[in-house]
Amino acid sequence: MRHVIIGCGAAGVSAAEAIRKHDTQSEVMIVAKQKRPPYSLCSLPAVLAGEINPSKIVRFPRGYFDDIDVDLRLGKEVTKVLPTDRRVVIDGRKLKYDRLLIATGSLPLVPPIDGIEKRGVFTLTSLEDVRRIQRYMRDKKHAVVIGAGFIGIEAATALKKRGLDITVVEMLDSVLPRMLDSDIGGRLQGIMEGEGIRFRLGCQVTRILGGKKVEGVDVGKKRLPCEMVVMGIGVRPNIGFLAASGIRKNMGVLVNEHMRTSRRDVYAAGDITESFDPLRGKRMMNAIWPNAVLQGRIAGENMAGVETTFSGSFTVNIIDVFGVSALSMGMASFEDKNLSEEKFVTDRAVKKMLLRGGKLVGMQFVGTLRNSGYMMSLMRKGEDISELQDDILDDRFLSPSFVGTR
Repeated sequence: MRHVIIGCGAAGVSAAEAIRKHDTQSEVMIVAKQKRPPYSLCSLPAVLAGEINPSKIVRFPRGYFDDIDVDLRLGKEVTKVLPTDRRVVIDGRKLKYDRLLIATGSLPLVPPIDGIEKRGVFTLTSLEDVRRIQRYMRDKKHAVVIGAGFIGIEAATALKKRGLDITVVEMLDSVLPRMLDSDIGGRLQGIMEGEGIRFRLGCQVTRILGGKKVEGVDVGKKRLPCEMVVMGIGVRPNIGFLAASGIRKNMGVLVNEHMRTSRRDVYAAGDITESFDPLRGKRMMNAIWPNAVLQGRIAGENMAGVETTFSGSFTVNIIDVFGVSALSMGMASFEDKNLSEEKFVTDRAVKKMLLRGGKLVGMQFVGTLRNSGYMMSLMRKGEDISELQDDILDDRFLSPSFVGTR
């Protein structure tokens, strides 16, 4: 039997390991457009900031795949999936599979802004992006980051650490608007402003100025001079090559609890999937590393004949900004105005939890992560925390698991 995995990111590698754990005889092949062995995408901002050497972020060297008997084919792009024929098209040639996993991850969102093609406009989703930015920024002083989401904030922080003057432009009215409520996001914004980063919120970049190279941007009726632009708007699922496959899609590929798609013996995992979110009670795209690893493992086990169920994906994001941690998990208050709120505020930190019927469905921290692991556990289990809610946000609260270790 031949298992073919498209994509060599977190989901693809996790699936290959799971297949090989339960099936030592079948052929396992990973095909990926990337030319480098898998590395940590989460570490890219630290590489850009000069805090980590690129060689330190490699997760699996080529030799690892030889050790687990996986045929790794990098630099090969799958352009079509033909489920009826059980074949994929790679660089114009057809390859047969018995079971297929699609784990192609995401691509950066690049809006159709006038001047987007100019030299000095970058995305930040790969090591190649980081190296292009580092080469270009050597004699530059001013940069504009478009988007105050996760990627935009990480890009702005990294570039500021390299000594550039930074302005972040965000069309919504707060920082990390899909991760944090505006009151919590405002706390993080204040920290970044204290480090010299400027924000233009509630407005958009309508034009990138200059001849062949970036010289500035138009933001509404104002012009901001800059020498480079980094796109930090977000990502989209890399599924364009599935257009004629017959695989059911919405925003992403639809999968069931076994990570199976609508076509027989075709699975999907990671950033491209829409899977059930138990907190929200609907399918969601939760494109984060832990979900990709878990979905990949579950897909791989099912491909190997070990029936395993995915219990659902949770939104979890953690970011570090100038040494200050921010965390969000689950829902935000803008998603449901009927959620009740509890907050704990000190000079150094702010913590917020969102409740529905006594159950924790969302939490947001800035400046501390104390008790977050215990609270995540309560959220995942769906436990009633009515008796704890007056105390649990206080950093002095000791969770039962911590007390048990003393």
